Amino acid sequence: MSAQVTLGDAGQLKLAGQIDFASAMPLRRQLEQSLAQTSGPVTLDLSGVTRANSVGLSLILLVARILSERGDTLRVVALPDGLKSIARVCELEDWLTSVAA
Repeated sequence: MSAQVTLGDAGQLKLAGQIDFASAMPLRRQLEQSLAQTSGPVTLDLSGVTRANSVGLSLILLVARILSERGDTLRVVALPDGLKSIARVCELEDWLTSVAA
């Protein structure tokens, strides 16, 4: 299954599929295009993610940076346990917990 981003109502972006090095660039482009179509706070829903490595964390950071630059906030829902572990190793667990619902 290839990974994809779906833009939902009220600034919701849903990621689905496998997030890894092969899907990184297409997902990055999809996220940037989707964010360009939103305004205000964004909810990043990861409930459709079947597997994720450190690329998943880097994409979350990308979204957070873009939103911060335009003065908007990020909320992350359904964060996979594997990404929580990676965040812990990278010393980003507290930050990730602060944006996770």
